[in-house]
Amino acid sequence: MKEEEERRIQKLKEKHNKRVKKKIKEILKRIDKLEKKRLPKDVDEQVARLVENDRRNYVRALRHALESVGDIDDLGKRLPDLAKLHVGHGKYLLIAFEKDIYTINRLLKELSEDYAEYYGEVMAEGLGDVEPELLLEEERRIHKLLEEARRDRDQLREAVDRKRGELQEFYRDRGLDKLEEEIASLNADARRIELEVRSKASKLHKPIKRMRLGGFADEFLEDSGAAIENPDEFLAMVRKILNDLDDKHRKTANWLLKHLPEKARTIKERRRKLEMLQERKDRILEEGATREKEIWELERKIEEKEAEIRKLRHQLEHLEAQLDGVLSRLEEILGEKIER
Repeated sequence: MKEEEERRIQKLKEKHNKRVKKKIKEILKRIDKLEKKRLPKDVDEQVARLVENDRRNYVRALRHALESVGDIDDLGKRLPDLAKLHVGHGKYLLIAFEKDIYTINRLLKELSEDYAEYYGEVMAEGLGDVEPELLLEEERRIHKLLEEARRDRDQLREAVDRKRGELQEFYRDRGLDKLEEEIASLNADARRIELEVRSKASKLHKPIKRMRLGGFADEFLEDSGAAIENPDEFLAMVRKILNDLDDKHRKTANWLLKHLPEKARTIKERRRKLEMLQERKDRILEEGATREKEIWELERKIEEKEAEIRKLRHQLEHLEAQLDGVLSRLEEILGEKIER
């Protein structure tokens, strides 16, 4: 039975070794690409020196760690070092090579998942001489990674709160709230006056339509707003037909003759001012866009950390279940309870 188990385990190793070697080859290729990649032109000179130094250390350490992995068992031994490496290095590299670093870190996490899957399959084969200390060590490692991920997530949350506060202060200093209130007030006033004029002018639609005047009259019949956009033409038309209107429509026409010039000017003044205020608002929002993007990036990283935390919790639950199984078997063999 022991020999049969070992043969099955060897097949598992061969299957997982192919996958691990392929992934390590991919990571090494990404490392080579990162090593040769040029820095973006807009990186500050002092920051560039930090990035270059970080890149040398990161590439050298990661390449050395991966090249020493011969098979899946070697990977299990090196996982703690790889975890420390991708958490502890590459801080400045994110400034210039964020996409590359996230890709490499994702592949490193996949390696860890591959080993966890392999280890679970080995345990499922019922290998009798697996030491519980290995499981306990892996459990401690996952616990540590979980604590680090939670700490990183909490720090990111604090950074988001701080950035949001800075953004609100930035908008407050530039008077965005008051500007938006002024825009809303002016817009409402302009719409109110425009609605009043349109309502009055539209009452003349029927008599003008019956007269078949053509020209500007047709434009007005299509849209009452023509009275506001071209008040002189509209009033000239009204004066021309004034004597042909009945009492009710003549009363409306007289109101327009008296009030339209001032109301049309007021509406256009409101519109001009609104355009100026909107331009000011757009400039402020454009200045704040960079800060908004920083907040969005931090929130995206929080989501990634939350996903990492869920994955680590799942791994931990899986490990604890395996450990319970190992300890139960040992308890059966020893005939006594084992304290954890």
